[in-house]
Amino acid sequence: MAIQQVGKYEIRGRLGAGAMGTVMDAFDVVIERRSALKVIPRPAAGDVEGQESLARFKREAQAAGRLNHPNIVAVYDYGEDSENAWIAMELVEGGTLKQVLDKGERFATPEVARVMEQILAGLDYSHKRGVVHRDIKPANIMLTSDGTVKIADFGIARIENSSMTQVGTVMGTPSYMAPEQLRGEPVDARADIWASGVLLYQLLTGEKPFEGGFSAVQHKAIHTEPTPPSTLSVTAPRAFDAVVAKAMAKRPEDRFATAAAFSEAIRGALTAPSATPSAPAPLPMVDADATVVSGTMRPAAPPPPPASAPPPPRAKSGPPVMLIGGGVAAALVAGAAAFLFLGNGTTPPPTPPPSAITLAPTPEPSPPLASSTPSAPVAAPPSAPAPRPADIAVVQPSPVGPPPTPAPSVPAPVPVAPAPTPVQPAPATPVPTVPAPAGLTPTTPAPSTPALVPAVPAPGTPSPSPSGSRANSGSASPGTFPSAPLQPTERPAAPQQFALAPRPALDFRAAALAAAAAPACGLIAASATDDALTLEGVLRRGEDGALRRALAARDIPLASTRLAVQGFDGPYCPATDVLRPYLAPPDAAPRVRPVGNLPLVNGQFLRFDVIMPGWGGNLHVTYFMSSGEVAHLVPSAPHPANVTVRLGEPRAGFPGWEVTEPFGTDLLVAMVSEGPLFPAARPEVEKQETYLAALAEALRNARAQNRRVQVRPFVIETSAR
Repeated sequence: MAIQQVGKYEIRGRLGAGAMGTVMDAFDVVIERRSALKVIPRPAAGDVEGQESLARFKREAQAAGRLNHPNIVAVYDYGEDSENAWIAMELVEGGTLKQVLDKGERFATPEVARVMEQILAGLDYSHKRGVVHRDIKPANIMLTSDGTVKIADFGIARIENSSMTQVGTVMGTPSYMAPEQLRGEPVDARADIWASGVLLYQLLTGEKPFEGGFSAVQHKAIHTEPTPPSTLSVTAPRAFDAVVAKAMAKRPEDRFATAAAFSEAIRGALTAPSATPSAPAPLPMVDADATVVSGTMRPAAPPPPPASAPPPPRAKSGPPVMLIGGGVAAALVAGAAAFLFLGNGTTPPPTPPPSAITLAPTPEPSPPLASSTPSAPVAAPPSAPAPRPADIAVVQPSPVGPPPTPAPSVPAPVPVAPAPTPVQPAPATPVPTVPAPAGLTPTTPAPSTPALVPAVPAPGTPSPSPSGSRANSGSASPGTFPSAPLQPTERPAAPQQFALAPRPALDFRAAALAAAAAPACGLIAASATDDALTLEGVLRRGEDGALRRALAARDIPLASTRLAVQGFDGPYCPATDVLRPYLAPPDAAPRVRPVGNLPLVNGQFLRFDVIMPGWGGNLHVTYFMSSGEVAHLVPSAPHPANVTVRLGEPRAGFPGWEVTEPFGTDLLVAMVSEGPLFPAARPEVEKQETYLAALAEALRNARAQNRRVQVRPFVIETSAR
């Protein structure tokens, strides 16, 4: 039998039900006010789980009851009797944000900002009063009929100084739970910041950043970075990518400190100007935020010489390592010891970095077709340039109608048409031979693509005049044909015919080889198919022009290329020369995936994942610094195939690698080898030239013994803020 009365509340209908009770449309008969009444049955005295649910129910009333804000559902009353417990609260007529999203409705960006600002205003108010919601999600965001946002359901909220929350208990909705919440650790207001970041991501893209069951979401939230919103949705401004990334930082201290700061960042992203270049941009240096611009590349003029000499290397004071924590040597020794046997054993599929974005190729315009009715004689005078034999195929037209009868008084000469000269194909343009990078095997170019060109009559072949009649001339001159007048019985000349002539095909493989070898200082891996190519790696800043010219010289459309190229400033050219023969092919392991966003700022920690290749081996991670020194972060650690190794997380006995000055670009190199490379451990920090000499010898020995070695470089950019 349906409930008719609960305490002083008359039940008039049912509004909904959830994990924390049934919500009724109720009327307070004492003060004559309509309310929403959340009701749960009272548990038996021995029902431990039921008693815990009742305690959470009371906590919701306590948490929301102390809050009085226009963006939080107001709580009016709490009560119990022998059968039920209830919370009377403000009735919001309008539904939830989840109902809107489930219908596939999308908000415009200004509306997304408005909704988020109201959510964060309510959270900022509750956080200042010691209440953490812990279950921010679309189902707990109410929308009034006029669009006002109200936060509901503080059922699992944590109240400051409360003893109701147990460490190790996981509460919340997995897709919106922060990493520390998923691990069952104590949480604070920054867990609500994370959940609000997930909500912002969903409003911008229509998708959750992490999907799947509890285990899948837990692994992704703790170990992987979501795809930037602007990559998934063309309507999401790129300025929001950084806002979402900061709100969803893995470490709580890397997130926005307050909900008010989060809201301010959203306002800034909403008003950020869009980049609209007035001229075609050069080949972009693809970093974590780069987007490849679609279009056909054209040859560019060589870059002008520098106006002045390059600046001297940055001076460095203090310890020679930019990563410190309890002393340089202590940090590196602790890092080597802590990560010798790291590896979580998981095998997530390798994903390309967010910077590597492939755009759909833009169709090239078809060559124009010549008119079938010529407006001038096809035969050209001797002074006119002759068509190129390689571009034009000669077709002898068939005669149409009976032969013309010459006039009695003017005998027409009978010309003898010379035999057509065979057309010789144009010699192919020689392509420079360049060494093939790892993973790229040159193959035979694809067959040429035919193009339609107008057929030209052979010399001496009758050709229609512009007036449609034959010219009457008593003598033949070079390049012309004298003929008799057109007789009435003749039919008009056949339309001009077309023939197929070969057009040189684009050789993507040769272009990929040339582009990979073009930079004088860099590590560029390349691969190609018949209609696309991939370039991936690092190079010295300013040398992207060499890539551009190598592709443009072969007419390769930029829309058919996938670029994942980072630029650096620093004395790393000798290292690129030594490592180039061992560079891993594009999209192959080892792969380096930074944790968090680049650039890293002063005080942050360097953390990254290394994905091992499909064969087990020893992982070496070396850090090349602008000071001309190298630090061995992971001297040599064996790992099985396909695992993802997390490096740099601070823990007991390891303070982490903290970023400090000097700031700029450093080069991180991950190497995987079959067996150790060096017979003895290298010093934690040593001069670059000393290390490279030893490394070159070690790599030669490995190759002589047929032991595999694969290298992956990655540029780490740091800044003061």
